[in-house]
Amino acid sequence: MSGPLNVGFIGIGDQGAPMAVAIAEKFNLHVWARRDFSYESLEGTLFTRHESAVELATAVDVLCVCLRSDHDLLELLQGGVLDALPSGAILMNHATGDPGEARAFEETCKAKEIRFVDAPVSGGRPGAVARTLTCFVGTDAATLEKCGEILSTHSTHVVHMGGAGTGQASKLCNNALTVSNLRNVVEVFSIADAFGVSPASLQKAFSHSSGGSFILDALGTKVTPQIAAHIAKLNRTDVEEFAAAAKKLGLDVSAIEAWALGGAAGLERVIARLSERS
Repeated sequence: MSGPLNVGFIGIGDQGAPMAVAIAEKFNLHVWARRDFSYESLEGTLFTRHESAVELATAVDVLCVCLRSDHDLLELLQGGVLDALPSGAILMNHATGDPGEARAFEETCKAKEIRFVDAPVSGGRPGAVARTLTCFVGTDAATLEKCGEILSTHSTHVVHMGGAGTGQASKLCNNALTVSNLRNVVEVFSIADAFGVSPASLQKAFSHSSGGSFILDALGTKVTPQIAAHIAKLNRTDVEEFAAAAKKLGLDVSAIEAWALGGAAGLERVIARLSERS
C-alpha cells in the first residue's frame, strides 16, 4: 500500500501516540480519542480529528487499534465501528491479548468482508519513540503485504508468525521469557552480593559477555527506580496473561508462571541494588 492512504488510529496512549506520529509521516492519519487531552500527545503532527470512532471508521482504509484489552476492542467493534468500516478495509490490533480471541476477531471481521491483522508490538514507549518496535504479525501473507509499509513506520522488525492468533501467542511467549530472564537476574545478583561482587559491576561486564540479556540492559536505563513499581505490575500482568492462554489449551505452565512472577516481585529490589554506586 502507498499514499495517499487513509490510516485511522484509536488508542493514542503511552505507546500508541508515537506509533501514530510515525504513521503520519507517510500516510494520511485519522484519529479519535475519548478525551480531549489525549490529542496533546500528537502536537505538531498533521492528522484529521474525528468526533466519534464510527465517523473515523467510515473515512479510513486501515484502522489501527492500540487499546488495553480484548474487551476494549470488542466493545469498540460492537459500538458500530465494524459496521462502519468499508468493505475490504484492514483492522490491525496492536494490543496484547488472547490468541483465541484474535482468531474470533478474524472470523467476525471476515463476515463483514474486513481483513483482520493480529499485530501486537514489543518495545514499549521507548521503542515506539525510536521506531524500533518488533511487531509479531498473525494474518495471511496477502494481507501483510498490503499493510506491511504501515507497520514498518514504527517497527524495525515486522515478523510474520502465521495466521491470526499466532501474533498474540508469540507476544505472550516473549513476555513470559522476558520476565523469566528477570527472575534469573534477581537470583544471580543476590548470589553476587554474597560473593561480595557489585551488581552494578556485573551488569557492566555482562553487557559485553554471554551473560547479557535485553532485560539486564534495560535495568537502570529503560527501567528506572521511579517506574520500577509500575513495570513490575505490568510484568505480573504479562505472566498472568501468558499462563491463562496456556491453560486454555490444557497446558501446565505453573513452573514457568511461578518462576517468572518471582522476577516481577524482585524487580524493585534489584533496581535498588543497581542504583547503589559506591
